[in-house]
This record gives sequence, C-alpha cells and structure tokens, in this order.
Amino acid sequence: MSTASTHVKPVSHVIQSIGTTMECSDNGIIVSTGDGVFCTRRAVSCLVEPMAGDTVLVAGDPDNQLFVTAVLQRPDTSSIRISVEGDLTLGVSKGRFSIAAGHGIDLVSAGEMKMTSSALTVNASKGNIFIDQLSYLGRLIFAEADKIKLIGRFFDAVMERISYKVKRSYRIVEETDQVRSDVIDYRASKNMSLRGQNTLVTAKDLVKIDSDQIHLG
Repeated sequence: MSTASTHVKPVSHVIQSIGTTMECSDNGIIVSTGDGVFCTRRAVSCLVEPMAGDTVLVAGDPDNQLFVTAVLQRPDTSSIRISVEGDLTLGVSKGRFSIAAGHGIDLVSAGEMKMTSSALTVNASKGNIFIDQLSYLGRLIFAEADKIKLIGRFFDAVMERISYKVKRSYRIVEETDQVRSDVIDYRASKNMSLRGQNTLVTAKDLVKIDSDQIHLG
C-alpha cells in the first residue's frame, strides 16, 4: 500500500495594525505602525487616497505585501480625494443616483464628456455656456424669452420659409441692403414712403402709377 506524500504550504503571518502614513508616492505608501515601518500599497477597496499624516488601517503579510485597507482619520478633513486606477463605473440597478454638494459641483475631464438620457432638464437662476464651436442637430427648437439679444460678425441662414409677426419692426443697415426675388410685394394700410438722395424706378415692360391724385416735381 502506497502512501501519497502531502505538501502543506506554510501559513503566512498575516497582521492587521493601525499606523500613520509618513510618505505617499508612486513607489508605495510608507506607514509607521506599532510593529514597525512598512512600505505598503493602497488596497483596491480603499477609495480614499491616503495622504501623509493620515491614520490608516494596514493589513497583509509583512513578508509579502501589506496594504492600506482604509483611511481612518485625517488631521484636516477639508479635502478628501477618492481615486482609482483605471476606468470607474458607478451603477445603480434600481433607484436614482444623486450627487449633492453644499458649495458647488465641478465636472472636469481632459477628454470627451458624454451624457445620454431619454430626457434632459437643467434648472438654474443664471447660466453661462462657453463653447468654441457648437453644432446642434435636432427636429425642433422652441424657445420662450422676454428679451433676446444676439451679437456676432456674420449670420447666415438657409431656410425654406421664414415668417415674422411683430408689433413694431426697426432695422438699420449702415451700408448695402439688397433683395433678390421673383416677386416683391410691399403693402401699407396707410402711408408708404420711399426716400433717397437718388431714387430710380426701372422696369423692362411696364411702369404704372395709379392714384386719385398724382403730383410730380
């Protein structure tokens, strides 16, 4: 009868201790504990980025690798940075996801920022948008405002139909005002006045002036 030999792996010496971070760099986190000073790494589950002077919880095998599993206390809690390496996805399978801050929210990205939703609502008492180039593609724009003011150098519009209905209309053109059309029809229910230093009326086929009284000169 043969007896199979069994190799038992020695059990690692795992510790858990509370210490103080002395230095944080890309090479590791130096933590001073009651068991000594260790070079540790931040555990994946530790989302708060440790800083020098933090009281942290350290766990792991001193002969292999120790990890900072949690930041327990910070002398100055005015700034806390939550960071991860790689992509981060926050998912809520059921319910809403809300972010609230008492002094403002900043979303900063060096790359592209996308928002996708079935509906978008923005409510604010004041708003400022600074976009170097803006493109809009949609089916309908409906806007209501008490006062609209546009300032620009060039305005080009290509439309099939434009309709205006206003109570009073004023237009000032400092230089040239040209209209090219097949048919131009200006009608006034009371008075129509055309004035210029020189006024020319030219027609290819017919010029007709019709009125009860006609004064020339």
